[in-house]
Amino acid sequence: MTGVLCMMVGNGFTPYANTYTTGSGTDAIPYYATQVVITVWGAGGGGGRSGTSADTNNDGGGGGSGAYVKKTFSVSPTNWGQTFSYSVGVIGAAGTSGTPNGGGGGTSTVTNGTFPTSTSLSAGGGGGGAAGNSTGNQGAGGTASGGDTNTNGNGGGGAIYSGAGAPNGGAQQDNYARNGNPPGGGGSGGLVANAQNGGQGGQGQIVFTYT
Repeated sequence: MTGVLCMMVGNGFTPYANTYTTGSGTDAIPYYATQVVITVWGAGGGGGRSGTSADTNNDGGGGGSGAYVKKTFSVSPTNWGQTFSYSVGVIGAAGTSGTPNGGGGGTSTVTNGTFPTSTSLSAGGGGGGAAGNSTGNQGAGGTASGGDTNTNGNGGGGAIYSGAGAPNGGAQQDNYARNGNPPGGGGSGGLVANAQNGGQGGQGQIVFTYT
């Protein structure tokens, strides 16, 4: 978690943001805030491991990207000190020799906690890419719900391609498997004939911005 402490001068307030990339907990509404913008990314899925023969069916599938959700709330003095509950999705694991299929990324969520307005933000994690020699081996994009803006993640591609994140890009395309770009990019699949491991997904992320 990273954050910038607020500064209060009289009734004034300096905007700041709390950013969470792992774990779960609560985030409290600071005194003198008038608005909170919550942005949520699901974690990216991991890419699948490739096969060893020179056959395009042996490409590892790219992991899907996590979804993106954005929600804005007005805040009154009665809300100061109230909390939101959050949970950040866990990164989708890369496909390896022991576990060839990439793991699915975890869903990131925010609920209202003690804040009285019903809140249910969910940014689904991307699906894991399957190992080489699989049919339809690309991971699906995560599903978004509950926000003012809800953007589903993108599906993964074939070897060395990942799911482009929503709204961030996925892993780099070259001759090596890459991890997904944070937040929420899918990991790329392993390259055919090299028996490559896939790349792991990009981490989920939740940001509370207070003004």
